[in-house]
Amino acid sequence: MNDTTRREFLGSLAVLLAGAGIPAGATMPADASSAEFLPEATGRVQAAGADPYVGIQMSPHTMLYEGIESCLDLIQRTAAVNAVYPYSHAFHTSSLGQSVNELAADHGKAPRDFRNLVPMVWVRHHEEYFKGTRLRVKPTDPGLEFSSRELFQEIVAPARQRNMTVCARILEGSGRAIENFDLVQTVDVYGKRGVKACWSHPDYRNFWNAVVSDMFHHYDLDGLQWGAERMGPLMNVILPWNKDAPTCFCTYCAERGKAAGIDPERAKEGYRKLYEYVQQLRSDAPKPAEGVYTVFVRHLMRYPEILSWQYQYRLSREDVHRGMYDTIKAIKPSALVGWHVDQQPASWDIVYRAEMSYEEMAPYSDYIKLILYHEVLGPRIRSWYLERFKSTILSELSLEESLNLYYDIFGYDKSKEPTLDELSTKGFSADFVFRETKRSVASAAGKTRIFAGIGFDVPGSPPDDPERIYQATLRAFEGGAGGIMVSREYEEMRVPHLEAVGRGVREWAGRAIT
Repeated sequence: MNDTTRREFLGSLAVLLAGAGIPAGATMPADASSAEFLPEATGRVQAAGADPYVGIQMSPHTMLYEGIESCLDLIQRTAAVNAVYPYSHAFHTSSLGQSVNELAADHGKAPRDFRNLVPMVWVRHHEEYFKGTRLRVKPTDPGLEFSSRELFQEIVAPARQRNMTVCARILEGSGRAIENFDLVQTVDVYGKRGVKACWSHPDYRNFWNAVVSDMFHHYDLDGLQWGAERMGPLMNVILPWNKDAPTCFCTYCAERGKAAGIDPERAKEGYRKLYEYVQQLRSDAPKPAEGVYTVFVRHLMRYPEILSWQYQYRLSREDVHRGMYDTIKAIKPSALVGWHVDQQPASWDIVYRAEMSYEEMAPYSDYIKLILYHEVLGPRIRSWYLERFKSTILSELSLEESLNLYYDIFGYDKSKEPTLDELSTKGFSADFVFRETKRSVASAAGKTRIFAGIGFDVPGSPPDDPERIYQATLRAFEGGAGGIMVSREYEEMRVPHLEAVGRGVREWAGRAIT
């Protein structure tokens, strides 16, 4: 793809998004200087010389197995952690899926395989808070290891003694730990049930409000991080993980669409035709003579409801956020309430980025935590982005052209990031962390804090290097992060890598304020 063609592609994409009335988020050019794009309200940016906010994601069973006090001492000594984020609900159970050889062996206790041996829920729930919903959290099997322990009661005193805050962490899951989940499942374009819950369904919204109300009434929590690792219906079609048809087209989504001036039947028809077109592209059928991308754009022009429906899908998730935020703040105004943004929307989902800015999310967000896992991003861009798009709407581009286009769109420095041949064995640089942090801070416009998720020792990642982790940590703060979240999971993290984070944190804290 030559420069002229690339500019035309970018221009057409911008026109399509603008034509749907979707506000575009701020982007940062590849040659931007470090002084640009900082928000006017710098009070929410972590200034050099101050004590940085350093959270860490942890699984409860790991803390209980290693010992709460020794575990807290280790993360504070190595990574300068001052906020712990254990799961309260491990509905998204990737953290419980590691084999022993994926766990750190240098925490002072030999790692154990806890798969299917520990609870998914680590708090006790009370019926009186769930009167507004037909959903319930399923009782924990008393035969599971640690099922009688109350981590969120046990951890408070030792954490406070070390000047640490305690926040709960939840990733939305498939619903296998929720009673009556079938009542709230999504509906696809063919009228079939999906595997996830519909964010527009009142029972599902009320369920999450009940969960956090119960938790903050009964536990001394300092905050919450909640996340949902899902793509919207458009990206599920054009960058698919599977062959599932797009959702959701239930009666509640139809009512929402009508209220926004969208014809639900037109939206359903548009998505069905686009889905069937992409499935044809993924088969051995001949490609359209007019061009693969041309016909994709034609679908969007014939059915502008496709983009409008995608936007309403995103807004329905934000309504879930807002409900939990308001519920928690009514109980504990000082609680720090924020949202987890996974790697796809943080690093390569242009539709998510265009839908709304972080400034627009700020009224119900004390912070937004982005997955900026630099090392594992290389392999993920290769297999999760380039190769999947190659099978759909970007099949006319070579993988190398598609990678160059990706770098151009997202404003990353090609001279510092992996080439196509390096993606499978080489991670992204600390400059990626800096640029994506700064872009996100600009998008927030000083209205909410951006926490950079510094990820390492993630299964499937190239070998992590302490120097690169140190640089990524430091560059996140230089990009304006209001704090960092040590990620993915504590039980995977090697001590030298935790120490590398601590080195970056302490260097930033030691810099003189100018």
